[in-house]
Amino acid sequence: MKQSNSTIGSIELTFAMILSGTIGYFVISSEQSVWNVIFFRCVIGAVFLGGFAYYAGLIRREFFQRNAILLILLGGITLVANWIFLFASFEYIPFSIATVAYHMQPLFLVLAGALLTKDKLSGSLLFWLALAFTGLFLIVELDLSEIRALFSTDSNLAFQDSEPSALIGLLLALGAALLYTVTTLITKKVSQIPSTFVALIQVIVGIFMLLPFVDFTSLPTQTSQWIDLLILGAVLTSFMYIIMYDSFQKLPTNLIALLSFIYPVTALFVDYFAFSNTISGLQGIGVLLILLAVCAVKFNWSLSSKKVVIEKA
Repeated sequence: MKQSNSTIGSIELTFAMILSGTIGYFVISSEQSVWNVIFFRCVIGAVFLGGFAYYAGLIRREFFQRNAILLILLGGITLVANWIFLFASFEYIPFSIATVAYHMQPLFLVLAGALLTKDKLSGSLLFWLALAFTGLFLIVELDLSEIRALFSTDSNLAFQDSEPSALIGLLLALGAALLYTVTTLITKKVSQIPSTFVALIQVIVGIFMLLPFVDFTSLPTQTSQWIDLLILGAVLTSFMYIIMYDSFQKLPTNLIALLSFIYPVTALFVDYFAFSNTISGLQGIGVLLILLAVCAVKFNWSLSSKKVVIEKA
């Protein structure tokens, strides 16, 4: 049964990460502000999650346990704040640097899992994680000169208008990664609560958090824009978080960390097909490295004669 749960969880999280990779397309296509996009994502997500939870009988009195509800509320705050921080970072630093900083999250997750949930770390696991992170660097084609510019006072370099602003952007992206790590760990702590119920409470938290910042004077004027928001809320929030949270409750943190790298891989291909951006040779190598690392952790590949032990947190 444990192996079966792990397999189902892996399939759920893989599909969820593939869906995550399409979010950027619909956000751009909706032509709405960050605040509006996240707000309507929460509102529409809450409607669909609430309908499904009611139909499935998942809204029960026994789920309203004080400690569990407090954890879920905290997870909702960190989840929405993670979205805000990440999108805000794009205003200060190039998307490539923000993406790399944000995808420190798998590393944060593995390390947090080792410290808080007593997952076992091995040399092989750290190697595969490093390999996946290397693949991510190749995919975003990070320009090292941009990193140097973050800490440079040379006016001829990028970010010459405001060095501190660039550093703020970097910190925002890293902050988003930390917030998402907290959300993931909190979700694993309330494994006795159905994932649908958890996601519903958290998007409701998001509605109240974002309501003061919504620009109701700049709502979508085209049907296609509302369709984009509908997809973001119904599919890429309600459905995606149902299967993603369910997978969090079935998988060890180290496997969750590695499977999360599927997101940037998917985003790369979406970018290619939707906006005709070509995939370079280095990006192709990066995709292969990430997939190799994911397979290695999933099937317990070891770099030594001793088999890697991956325990459920």
